[in-house]
Amino acid sequence: MTDFIKRYLAEKISSQKMAGNISRLSSVLAKSTIDLNPHQIHAALYAFNSPLSRGAILADEVGLGKTIEAGIIIAQLWAEGKKRILIASPASLRKQWQDELLTKFGLESEVWDGPSFVEKVSSGEKTPLTYEGIFIVSYQFIYSHLQLVKKQPWNVVIIDEAHRFRRVYRGRDASKMAYEIREVIKDKPKVLLTATPLQNNIEELYGIASFIDDKLLGTPYSFKTRYAEPIKEKSELSKIRLEELRNLIKGEEKDDTFSISGVITRTLRKQVLEYVPFTDRTSTTFDFTPADDEVALYEKVSAYLQRPDLAAIAATQRNLMVLVYRKLLASSSFAIAGTLKKLIENLKSELEIRKQESSKQSNPEPVIDEGLDEELEDSELEDIEQNTKKEKLRVDKKYTDEFIEKELKELEEYYALAISITQNTKGGKLIHSLLALFTQAKSKKWPEKAVVFTESTRTQEYLAGLLRDAGITYTQFNGSNNSPEARKAFEAWRKEFPEAASVGSSSANMRQALINDFRENTNVLLTTEAGAEGLNLQFCNMVINYDLPWNPQRVEQRIGRCHRYGQKHQVVVANFLNTKNYADKRVLELLQEKLNLFDGLFGSSDEILGALESGLDFEKKILDIYQNCKTPEEYDKAFTELQDKLKETISTTTLGYRKLLLENTDQSVANLFKQTAYETKRVISDFDNDLLKLCKLCLGSKLKTTNDEAVFTIDGFDFPIAFRELKGEETGKISRVYKDHPVIKGVLDSSLVLQTKPIPSMSFSLSKHPKKISQLEDSLGDEGFMYLWKLAITGVETEEVLVPFAFIKSGKDYKSIDFAISEELLTVEAVDNHNSFDSSPIKKDEFISVWNNWKKPVLEKYQKRNERLFDRETDRINRYYDVFPLRVEDKLRKLENEKSEVNRKRDNSADLEERRKLQKRLQDIAVLTDKLQIEQLKLKQEASVLRKKELDELWKKLEPIINEELVAITHFKII
Repeated sequence: MTDFIKRYLAEKISSQKMAGNISRLSSVLAKSTIDLNPHQIHAALYAFNSPLSRGAILADEVGLGKTIEAGIIIAQLWAEGKKRILIASPASLRKQWQDELLTKFGLESEVWDGPSFVEKVSSGEKTPLTYEGIFIVSYQFIYSHLQLVKKQPWNVVIIDEAHRFRRVYRGRDASKMAYEIREVIKDKPKVLLTATPLQNNIEELYGIASFIDDKLLGTPYSFKTRYAEPIKEKSELSKIRLEELRNLIKGEEKDDTFSISGVITRTLRKQVLEYVPFTDRTSTTFDFTPADDEVALYEKVSAYLQRPDLAAIAATQRNLMVLVYRKLLASSSFAIAGTLKKLIENLKSELEIRKQESSKQSNPEPVIDEGLDEELEDSELEDIEQNTKKEKLRVDKKYTDEFIEKELKELEEYYALAISITQNTKGGKLIHSLLALFTQAKSKKWPEKAVVFTESTRTQEYLAGLLRDAGITYTQFNGSNNSPEARKAFEAWRKEFPEAASVGSSSANMRQALINDFRENTNVLLTTEAGAEGLNLQFCNMVINYDLPWNPQRVEQRIGRCHRYGQKHQVVVANFLNTKNYADKRVLELLQEKLNLFDGLFGSSDEILGALESGLDFEKKILDIYQNCKTPEEYDKAFTELQDKLKETISTTTLGYRKLLLENTDQSVANLFKQTAYETKRVISDFDNDLLKLCKLCLGSKLKTTNDEAVFTIDGFDFPIAFRELKGEETGKISRVYKDHPVIKGVLDSSLVLQTKPIPSMSFSLSKHPKKISQLEDSLGDEGFMYLWKLAITGVETEEVLVPFAFIKSGKDYKSIDFAISEELLTVEAVDNHNSFDSSPIKKDEFISVWNNWKKPVLEKYQKRNERLFDRETDRINRYYDVFPLRVEDKLRKLENEKSEVNRKRDNSADLEERRKLQKRLQDIAVLTDKLQIEQLKLKQEASVLRKKELDELWKKLEPIINEELVAITHFKII
């Protein structure tokens, strides 16, 4: 067979495609081991469609596979040879990232934490992050290695759970970690993943968008004055500003030529039901009535926590600690007993220190609250950052020894009561409920598995004993995971998966081992809040809230471990209700009936969750109710007021801002996804067909057929290879083709260097072609020459266009035929004529003229695209630098207004002393004005220099480099 066809197919498969072209993803889509949905492919294309490589925010709702979207992006960059990739995530999600990249995209990666990094560097080996690879690290790791991260030429930086950095708009002092991380990755391409880019404060949107483009929305001050403040007023101007802001972050709509993207894309769960079926979720409540001693303990400690003056809890830590203690109190007598013991020890220590103190004040060693780490796990990153001290401070001097001794005696009484309680009614109810749920699961052919969440490690230990006694197998999961059972599970996992165990950090591997233990061996995953984020548990469909968080977002995260993409069964959410605790009843009612967290297809929507501001703020509102109410009437009034506020917040803030700013209409999304699904199938089909055709030509008899027309065996290769999507049972048994596949890579490499000198000859068997090509029907028996051109346009990005042109002999001359017909002709089966030509009879000027005529509109289209890009970028740069000195200009305007008012008062005043004071103020205003005008001038000069520099750099980026190459020539006959 002629080398022309081989070269053509190899070039077609290997050519670089422009952003927005699904063909660019063909090999990655083929290589993936999972079914990729249209919204995921669209999100990846959206990120690539950032023409100047600043990146994008992928903001799909919870459960739609944002990790998979990022995986497509990473896999494509890797396939293009762009192999410097950094993934930043919460520490608990690192191993999950590593596993998903390996199992779903065949990509190996490295997980690094502080200790493993130090060990590697100390060994004298190459420093991690300084070579090609996919590196997965925590935010804290980046914060500890800012300069190392900054120096690397990253092809992309992925930031997972990016909503944790929303508050960067407050500035460096208020959000130091977010600010520093943003600065060190400022000039790197980025993809941010978050389900909630905007909670309630519109400035959070500025914060997260500034990670992608720090100029798009102006300066922090200009954004606040132009958007945040007018939008809050809910006037006619606010509607204009919202629409203007949407246009900036969502970008321009697609037209018939190209799309210039914004910085954010968002898909809702309801918009993808055609492609991603979600199972239903339902809830059940198990009532329990605590024993008298349990009720007495709760009431005594609750009343204690309500007191305005407490020696045992420092005033500076009171809000946080009371919240923690109330969680422990509701969890179990065992949880609160440990805390009471610690408070007693602290007060005794204080009294002892006071006895020993002389005239010189001593500074005792701080006492650490060992139970605090676990209880803080569900806090936001920056709240943890701002509460790094977990020390118990000295008791305030205002509390006398007598006061402390009295409080100590009461705490000892509570502690004695707590440790006298050996069984909790709720614990017994859990065992009864689990057995009932497992019976239900068995009858419905569900997995007999449940995830049980508790707020406390002490409660967890108590429940573990109950499960053991009941003969229910369990896996224990918490922040430390250092029990003998955990180590045993890890050893079993390590033996079964030695390759996975050889990479990544020990803590990440331990998490993976415990999840594997739960999946394969046990009925219950008994976990603290450490398991509420980052675990994929879709093989389990029962979630039990032994302790119910007050934070609705945390509840949704818990349920989302099981109610997610891939879940095959209805998800059951079980809650426990203390019949003697009226406040608990109202909290459950609020979460269940008002926020709809536990039932329906999706549970609580992101609209509702997003409107609740920080989940911690919501928790504090609940805490205020517990702290200030005593009677059912007081609780009813307080919860009703809270519900009314929530109703107003959800209806105005969320439904208004978030829909307008972030979402597209359901119909437009449906049309987009249908088109994406169609294009994806076509692209993969073309990719498979072209590869199969090339392999048949190159491998010949080495490629042997099987019963499946798309599956072949190859001499010397262990696995059959499939030129189609794999079925589930074929994974691991059959090898799916993709560009980097060992067989395919060899075929492509050899075909891409083939030369057509002398010019080969072949015959197209048009008469046997199954598809009618009407334009060529009159050409049977004709002959001609075909030229294969490649046009490479490099500017902001590179696109390669492969163009075959055929000339058919007409008398003594040759006439050109349309490019599309030439392409169609190449789909016809061809045979080698076994002869060749030294040269083509077609004059060079003639085929160059045809080539130039085709090329001209293509380059004009590209130029038009660049002009649009230039206009958009120029507008962006000008908008930013126009408001660069705005803060100073506003101060000058205020001073000018004040000057006019002071002048008016001075001129109208008859009081000499008052006139003297007003004149003094005018002099002060003049001095301030001079200073501000100097500052204004400096800022304007700085803006002019920076504006010119950026516009010059922009022009250089957009200046296209055109390369054209005549790749191959062939003679042909049509038979």
